[in-house]
Amino acid sequence: MSADKRTLNARRPVQDYWRHDPRVDPPTPKDRRRLLLWVAFLGITPICLGVVVWAALDLNGNYPTVASPVPHGWQSVPGVYASFSAPRSWALNQSMSDSAGDVYYSGPGGAAGESVVQSGSMPSTTRLPTIVSTYLVKQFEVAHPSPYKLHGATEAWEYTFHLAGGDEGAGVLAWVKSTQSEIWLIVTPVDSTTREVLSTLTVAS
Repeated sequence: MSADKRTLNARRPVQDYWRHDPRVDPPTPKDRRRLLLWVAFLGITPICLGVVVWAALDLNGNYPTVASPVPHGWQSVPGVYASFSAPRSWALNQSMSDSAGDVYYSGPGGAAGESVVQSGSMPSTTRLPTIVSTYLVKQFEVAHPSPYKLHGATEAWEYTFHLAGGDEGAGVLAWVKSTQSEIWLIVTPVDSTTREVLSTLTVAS
């Protein structure tokens, strides 16, 4: 026995001679299988991660988008599933907008807020979401909604809101079955400009 082998064996407790030590003993079939599993795992993991990332990007890229009509001197407010247009003098209000589907534009003479959420069934026309009161800002009473004709929407309703102080607001609620989306567009106050904002609402279907 060589000096190196004697040195290695001397370091192993006597009671451990029967155990297989891959650092000292020749590799067994079990060692080879374990090595192959590690190699396979290290090789497959990047592929799996790539598939997940690709799928996420592909799904996000396939969200339906739609362009709204843009009157002269106005700007488009594009979004996923729904878009509208607003006067060019209006600007995005960051504090009342987010990346989840809520966008609020305001400026001289008025404001408009759009909210898009997922909805697999027709929404209630009487239980209004919190975002409505957020966009109206003031306390309000709501008149009974009336059917609203909106191209691409499975169902749509028009609302009139009586605000504290005598002002009025208006809104459109649309539900699109094909995209399973619930869309609100709220405007204040009610005048020819905000009525035109409402008329530019366009939904993907």
